[in-house]
Amino acid sequence: MEDWDHPSPPAEPINTIPNARPLVPLTPSNALDISVSDPQKHGEGTSAFVNYLVTTKTSLEAFSSPVVSVRRRFQDFAWLHKALSDEYPYVILAALPGKHRLEYITGDRFSPEFIEKRKVSLDNYLKRVSRHPLIAKSQILRRFLESNEIVPEFVAKAAQAHVLDNISDVLLNAFSKIKHPDPKYIEFKEHVDKFQETLISLERLHARLIRSETELELDMLEFGGCITTLGLMETQITSPLTDFGTILRNLCTLMRERINHEDLVYLTNIQEYIGHCMSAKETLKTRDQKQTDFEELSVYLQNHITDREKALNPQRGGGGIASFLSTKMQELQGVDTERARQTKIIKLSGKITELQEAVQASEEMSIAFNKELEREIDFYERIKLDDLKTDLKAYVDNQVLFYEKSLEYWDQIVPIIENIQLEDHIE
Repeated sequence: MEDWDHPSPPAEPINTIPNARPLVPLTPSNALDISVSDPQKHGEGTSAFVNYLVTTKTSLEAFSSPVVSVRRRFQDFAWLHKALSDEYPYVILAALPGKHRLEYITGDRFSPEFIEKRKVSLDNYLKRVSRHPLIAKSQILRRFLESNEIVPEFVAKAAQAHVLDNISDVLLNAFSKIKHPDPKYIEFKEHVDKFQETLISLERLHARLIRSETELELDMLEFGGCITTLGLMETQITSPLTDFGTILRNLCTLMRERINHEDLVYLTNIQEYIGHCMSAKETLKTRDQKQTDFEELSVYLQNHITDREKALNPQRGGGGIASFLSTKMQELQGVDTERARQTKIIKLSGKITELQEAVQASEEMSIAFNKELEREIDFYERIKLDDLKTDLKAYVDNQVLFYEKSLEYWDQIVPIIENIQLEDHIE
């Protein structure tokens, strides 16, 4: 039997794990070409819903065909997002278009404008998600893209069970503050916060621009109507002024197309990237919780080690008045204090062994999560820059196209005005 009064020195928590080989940097995948189209409404009233045609072109052999198509409703996209979040907690996923919009309150979620915007958002979501090299080859995404029915697997794999689940009396505080924060993650969060604030300002300003342009369009439309009316009043110039009014209406149509495009594409992209920033911060919260788990477990382990040391060496004291009163109470109750002490030591030693394994597993998990997240952040930054470049270029190209067409319309008006000839009336 082990001599509990002189035990072997307890193993300390593992604080250092040899660094594994650095993970290979992530590069965008182009293995999947996904599009969302053809929204269709089904049902009426509270049971009504819209589903979308999801078409995938791919060269991946895991798929049943080079081109596959399925119809999916929003709740299917929600399942996909949840499943990917659970399977890849360290991935900064693109944000799923949410239900927390005014249209869900006012009942306009089946309006053509809302359905079209949602179709564009879901299309963007799948394109961004499938760009991730790990997710592009995941069974979860493949099931979503080609299975006739989505049947989530609710049975957890025993091999993936978390060792912390076996410690029933460890209540980790989700609101605990990290004791040793990592500067690089603090810096990344601050960067994301500032980027998100800038995007929110950009969204607000651009929404204001759209309102101003809409007012200008309406004023221009009214102006064209007045020119046409003026032509009806002045019979000598009816034809040229009618043509002038027609061109102004065409110019208003061009303005409306630009406004709709900016609202549907550019403004939607800004809103989606605001959501992407929130996704990045949620991933950081998950990382922080992994580190907090390790730190809290380490403290919990050290407390048990300290308690065992006190039980092993009661003559050193240090137990305080509470320990003294507890011992005296046990003596009054006829409890064998030495036997109780040995029993306590055995229990504490067993718990210490369990906690040492949990601390080691927790630290390994935290380190592995950090390694994955480091390359995720690098991938996120590179993709963000590519997206910004693409979106800004598309925005500028659309502005140039609008003003080129506008100039063509105004050029058409010049000869109309110059060729107006008034007949001389001689009495």
